Amino acid sequence: MNRRLLLVPALLAGMFFGLATADDKANAAKAKKALQDVGEFIGQWNLDARPAKGSSWKETATWGWKFKKDDSWIEIEVKDGKAFTKGELKYLVDKKLYELTTTDKDKKTQVYTGDFKRGVLKLEGKDPKTGDAHRLTINTLSEGVRMAMNFEEQPGGKGLFTDVYKATGTKEGESFAGGTASKKPECVVTGGIGTMAVSYNGKTYYVCCSGCRDEFNDNPKKYVDAFEKKNK
Repeated sequence: MNRRLLLVPALLAGMFFGLATADDKANAAKAKKALQDVGEFIGQWNLDARPAKGSSWKETATWGWKFKKDDSWIEIEVKDGKAFTKGELKYLVDKKLYELTTTDKDKKTQVYTGDFKRGVLKLEGKDPKTGDAHRLTINTLSEGVRMAMNFEEQPGGKGLFTDVYKATGTKEGESFAGGTASKKPECVVTGGIGTMAVSYNGKTYYVCCSGCRDEFNDNPKKYVDAFEKKNK
């Protein structure tokens, strides 16, 4: 058999692999951009939760970036959280939706999907066993100083949504007295508010969370080059 004919399948396979890799990188970039839109959520939030019935409580929600190769997502840890104790927020490029997967103290998971419009992340999910629908609405206030969360439920997935609890609070390190967040440098990895210093070639840069710090330390030149180019 002609050697050239034998090379054709290999060349085609290489072309398709290259196209798939390029598409994956493009989708990963789109997902990261969508998650950057909720960048004000990154940080630690000290929240006061007030249920529709019963006694109030305090919970601490920490939002931070995570990275694996080209993929990125946001992880949430909620200390003393009653609705959930941890979550993973991703952006589904093909569906143009945000997806939040939560885990409660009993290790039960719940998947929510929704959008981010006019500064509000609105997500809904349904319990496959009970049919109950849940809605979670999250936004910041006072130029990123405060966060508001509203958890609602629709029994059986029918009728009106009713409040389960609301939680509001201030970001760690910020004061509500001034009404606005103090001026902070930009995160070199995601463009958020820089709160931690990192360095490269003797120059100081900033990142917004430990996940971005780790990502920067793994790829400093990549992020510094992009940051310096953007800020020329």
